[in-house]
Amino acid sequence: MADHVTERVILALDERRSFLVDAGAGAGKTYTLVQALRHLLTARRTDLERTGGKIACITYTNVAKDEIRERVGADPLVIVATIHEFLWAEIERFQSQLRTTIITRNDESTDPHDLETLTSDVAISYVQLGRNLAKGRISHDDVLALSHRLVSGSPKLARIIADRFPYILVDEYQDTSPLTVEVLLDHLAGAGRRRCAVGLFGDSMQQIYRTGAGEVTGYPDVERITKDENRRSAQAIIDVLNAMRPELVQKPVGLPVPGEVHLFLQQAVPKDERLSSALGQLDRLGWSRETAKRLFLTHRAIARDMDYADLHEAYRKAKRVESLHDGTDPFASHILDIEALCEAFESEDHALLVGLLAAKKMKITKHEDKGRISQALRSMVASRATMAIGAVFDRAQESGLLIKSVEINARERSTTEKDLDDRAQRKAEHVRAVLALPYSQAIAYGLYMNGQTPLATQHGVKGAEFGDVVVVIDDKAWTMYSMDEMLADPSGTKDRITRTKNLFYVSCSRAKNRLAVVFLNNLSPAAEHTARTWFVGGTVHP
Repeated sequence: MADHVTERVILALDERRSFLVDAGAGAGKTYTLVQALRHLLTARRTDLERTGGKIACITYTNVAKDEIRERVGADPLVIVATIHEFLWAEIERFQSQLRTTIITRNDESTDPHDLETLTSDVAISYVQLGRNLAKGRISHDDVLALSHRLVSGSPKLARIIADRFPYILVDEYQDTSPLTVEVLLDHLAGAGRRRCAVGLFGDSMQQIYRTGAGEVTGYPDVERITKDENRRSAQAIIDVLNAMRPELVQKPVGLPVPGEVHLFLQQAVPKDERLSSALGQLDRLGWSRETAKRLFLTHRAIARDMDYADLHEAYRKAKRVESLHDGTDPFASHILDIEALCEAFESEDHALLVGLLAAKKMKITKHEDKGRISQALRSMVASRATMAIGAVFDRAQESGLLIKSVEINARERSTTEKDLDDRAQRKAEHVRAVLALPYSQAIAYGLYMNGQTPLATQHGVKGAEFGDVVVVIDDKAWTMYSMDEMLADPSGTKDRITRTKNLFYVSCSRAKNRLAVVFLNNLSPAAEHTARTWFVGGTVHP
């Protein structure tokens, strides 16, 4: 039996009206979206098949895309795609208009490119990396801007898209760019021969990325539907969320579970001991350090906690931290390959080990191969505890287990070259610094990257849920956020206050059973008052 929110969504779709579902954390937003898709696949299948129409379901991440596709049985009538994939698929065929629009935008730019080579013979393509307008290669941001220009400037194109997709459902609307919201609600909603219905699902308070639209206002014809349930969290955690967000009071679904919340202020404890002190108190209350998720604001804080701070710092100085933490840096990738081999060897997962070796073009065909490889792996496992990163790379190379990539060899050569310019010299110093670090830091980095620790960034867990959560707050970690400023003025409208409050809400709402918030910095009296008010039903550790 459908709940009242799902019923309102289905009615809007049947009447081809656009709507927005605002659902707090844990409300079951994706469940409602999937129910809407299943209704359309049942009630509108014949019509869609007769007219060649499809249902578009736009997601923010590939993980969400795969989840929704699986939940509707990969039905071919539903096109599940990220916003960039969806928009590019619709404008890609209009090559001439794309080329003209690229040139127009370039002419209007304060820093134009030389586009003399962008002729009619050059195909416009969308690339993840390597943007080059002169060669027709456009990026993520270009797709959004070009789509907006093309659709807003051509009612005919808007009608073509709307006829192809009479239903467009958007997951996590708050993370969609303002340009995309305009394309959807100003130009596609209501367009087409059968009136395109656009449905937005999300939560404005879970906007934690700066490029997102956040709250969508100014569309009186878009029906607003509020989902005030919480299917995830225990009552004590819901109480904190409701105190934080009184404009959307959530109610638990199902049998009430009491739960547990803790606020650690610990102003009498030295600042560098506050996290260990809080974790010790939670240990005595029966919490598990292995299973309770610890959320930090930055990767830098995680690196300190995991003992690979020097590795992180080397990449921070070189302005390459992002490549370290997405695993795309050549050294980072090589470390993860080594750690995968060692983990498979130490856990005696022979099938995985053979697969990893085969992926690196290393086959085991004879009995002697097994002995030689086992000996090499034992040697490499042992070397990781005492050697530097560069020495372990050399050991892996000499044993034939993992050959260094072209990029790694080029980096290592740079450390012996002379007469380098300033930029090349800084890169060479970065390489020397990384290769000289103890490999033990690489092991810790590998554990974190492979999800073998209970640590995560607060940004990285959006959409996830965990039984027990420890939110670690350090206002010195990042100037973009200030928990003290937000708590001192929680209704403030400054961007930093909104950003901080949203991130804190997302972090606290990941918890299902138990929540602890640990402040590593002292709070001002006004901020402490708000924190105590929000956690009034829990245990405050002063």
